[in-house]
Amino acid sequence: MPDYIPGTIIPLTENVRARPYDLIDAMLVVSGGLTLSQVSDITGLNGSTIQNWVKRGWVESPKQKRYGETSLCRIMIINMLRGAMRLEEIVRLMSFINGRVDDRSDDIIPDRELFTLLCAILTDCAGPTSFDMSRIDSVIERELAGFTPPDEGSAQKLKMALSIMVFAYMGTLMKKRAEDMLSKLEPENRAR
Repeated sequence: MPDYIPGTIIPLTENVRARPYDLIDAMLVVSGGLTLSQVSDITGLNGSTIQNWVKRGWVESPKQKRYGETSLCRIMIINMLRGAMRLEEIVRLMSFINGRVDDRSDDIIPDRELFTLLCAILTDCAGPTSFDMSRIDSVIERELAGFTPPDEGSAQKLKMALSIMVFAYMGTLMKKRAEDMLSKLEPENRAR
């Protein structure tokens, strides 16, 4: 189970676990969009990294120096996957399901719904059976049960992308856990 809302440095508490995006949504509603420093505070990313992603066309440009829901969700998704995938692969995956970043007409699913789905799947797949592929597939199927795809084939594309994202994020968590364990080794044990 992730300790933080995926793609952020916000602790994932029991109150937030069922609907993690609601907390972020409240911040957006109150502020009318987030400044670069606020997005940095939420994600733990440097402002220059976020600006670079905007410049490369991976994230929609802020409006009046404020990042809205779509941009924030895209930033969090990229951030949650970058521990296991190269940035270019993440962008390719996002384009596979949502086409161009500045064109909503080619989206299979809005970034907010995608982020919410990912959080729900990751929350449900946590635990001792995390890498049971059939369980992950069934959780994805269940979460997509109410989803109406824009065209034939879109549901399958989304299911494939979600599977990739879930496994990449779980890989990131496992890598971090291994690094934490490695850092606790006694110095004399490290040389062996």
